[in-house]
Amino acid sequence: MKLIKAQSTNLRSIEGKGMKYDINNIIRMGSEVAMVVPVGDQASRPVFSEEGMLRYNTTVEAFEMYSSGAWGEVRKKEPTEIVQQNLGNGDASETVFGPLVNGDANFPAPKTAKNILVFVENVFQIAGTNYTLVQNPAGKAPGFYLSFSSAPDLGKPVTVLHNFDK
Repeated sequence: MKLIKAQSTNLRSIEGKGMKYDINNIIRMGSEVAMVVPVGDQASRPVFSEEGMLRYNTTVEAFEMYSSGAWGEVRKKEPTEIVQQNLGNGDASETVFGPLVNGDANFPAPKTAKNILVFVENVFQIAGTNYTLVQNPAGKAPGFYLSFSSAPDLGKPVTVLHNFDK
């Protein structure tokens, strides 16, 4: 006859040493060294994705997570460079300037117009009052543009500072 010294029904070994899940289906990692998550290219994503899935995508060389019905890059909190962009000079008739180019293919535009600083010559412009942020305006190349409520004066440079929300 074998004696049971400790209850072992709450912990089940999944694979090897250190990885267990409890009765509440919480996975507990016993390692202090590291964990390797699934790694693959864009084409090897799961056919049937579920909320909360995490993997390393070798196509974009970044961690990604499935959330709100789509795969998205998990971004780190490292500092990013503020971009200063000259959108040209006013001609007293044109009201649309752009496109904004911030060097980030995943997030090419600020979340809102309030997340950028816009100057005409050296005068700060107020989002929603002096300009709005528009996407793909008629007659322009695809992208995000500034649409001014009135045309900047002749020869006045339009300068944008962005990437504050990265």
